[in-house]
Amino acid sequence: MMKVFKDPIHGSISLPKHCVDVIDTPEFQRLRNIKQLTAETVYPGATHNRFAHCIGVCYLAGKVIEHLRNKQKELKITEEEVKYVQLAGLCHDLGHGPLSHKFEAVVNRLLPKGKKWEHEEASVLMVHHLNRENKKIGLTQVEVDFISDLISGKPPKDEVVRYKRYQERRFLFQIVANKDNGIDVDKWDYFARDSHYLGLSNSFDLERIIPFMRVCECVREGVTTEEICYRDKLVLDLDAMFAVRWDLHYRAYQHRVVKLTESMYGDALYEYFTVDAKKTSPEFGRMEDVIKDMSIYRQIDDQIFGTIARSKDNKAQDIIERIRKRELYECIGEFMDADSKNVPGDDDIQSKLKNIESLQPYCSEDNLLIINHKYDYGMKEKNPLKHIFFYTKDNNKKGILLEDEKMPPTLPAKIQLRDVRLYTRIPVPEEELPGIKETVSKTILPPVPEKQLTGIEGTGLETIVPDGTPNKSPSPPPSDASNAPSRPEKSKGKRSPISQDEAAGKKRKLDL
Repeated sequence: MMKVFKDPIHGSISLPKHCVDVIDTPEFQRLRNIKQLTAETVYPGATHNRFAHCIGVCYLAGKVIEHLRNKQKELKITEEEVKYVQLAGLCHDLGHGPLSHKFEAVVNRLLPKGKKWEHEEASVLMVHHLNRENKKIGLTQVEVDFISDLISGKPPKDEVVRYKRYQERRFLFQIVANKDNGIDVDKWDYFARDSHYLGLSNSFDLERIIPFMRVCECVREGVTTEEICYRDKLVLDLDAMFAVRWDLHYRAYQHRVVKLTESMYGDALYEYFTVDAKKTSPEFGRMEDVIKDMSIYRQIDDQIFGTIARSKDNKAQDIIERIRKRELYECIGEFMDADSKNVPGDDDIQSKLKNIESLQPYCSEDNLLIINHKYDYGMKEKNPLKHIFFYTKDNNKKGILLEDEKMPPTLPAKIQLRDVRLYTRIPVPEEELPGIKETVSKTILPPVPEKQLTGIEGTGLETIVPDGTPNKSPSPPPSDASNAPSRPEKSKGKRSPISQDEAAGKKRKLDL
């Protein structure tokens, strides 16, 4: 039995009974109240949720594995494997909490020092919980483990049987959560879905990509594996995909107001869970226990902020009220392309500022908020295109890595950029703000020889020449309309990421 869903991104999609049974559970329905993004403070239309995204990922996962199954009979993909891949796509975000990815940072602030938690852990636990609590699902322990591994992208090495299956059927683990190069159906759905609800263009065409996917024999790090490969002529199409990712981070996910309000909601959540010395909330208890007990965890969604707004916790309540009144934390310093200017990490910034008397109490450990805005192609400083296997028209059995000269000329000079903004959590008198910004800039930026000092392009901050006199940057600050960091500098022979439409128009020229 198939059930049809009308989706604004993929149209009318049909899902089989085993997927519908999961959708009709309290654990999955909870995702209706988990927003996909925290960008609605800037993009009012971005109110879509994880529920629709997971259905979209399930549909695309099924579409990809059915394509491989029909195109390459020799792979002997079974009905069960199709089912497990679909369920992995459907359940991959079950572990998200309120604020989506920001929730991870809040949890890690609440955990004992040295412990780290990621939402994928909760997704795996939630799949087990969902299977136990809903008898109609009826999966065995082995099946649940397989689905969990597909969600994680890779099983633990100490699980010998499960890891052997990963080595033998690696291509199955690259469909939902590809840890090798970042090309997976999770991204394909949220690129399209987020662009739609943000009101941004998206020229990446996944319908062109899927027909040219096939499994080939590849050698990665000296080990022969079977991986999903792409026709070599699609290199610019895949580059356009990573450019879409950059653009979404550049214009939406890392937008300064989006990141700031997201951090303020995170502060409110933190305060709500630290009403006493034991770090417990009035309703849910300790976060350390909550993330292990899915019967409690499934009760936590974005509606918790309404609970906080009505609570008696003055600190958490006040932060929610400030967001609603648009009384946001005050920015006291910003540094564009921070790594090229040797701006230190968060701990060093904190230690430099907390001991300066004129910056107190604004830069105390409790009041200073440091936000890093990071832009990359999905693999930090690595170029993902160098980790993708391609096949050629003449040889579709073996996957090859492209040589540097065949890389598209649209790559940025720097694959990864970091911008840093500093905020204080307490209000600053208007007359004190310029002096605080100047002191912060002088303290954080390392000394620069006078002949090299031409201002910090795009920051809007003063720099300080060696004799201590302020020197205004000759470059104007970015217009308030974009609110986004500058694009990477150009390098000889390479350009910054071009627009998606331009990339789409040029792909034929690089048809290999």
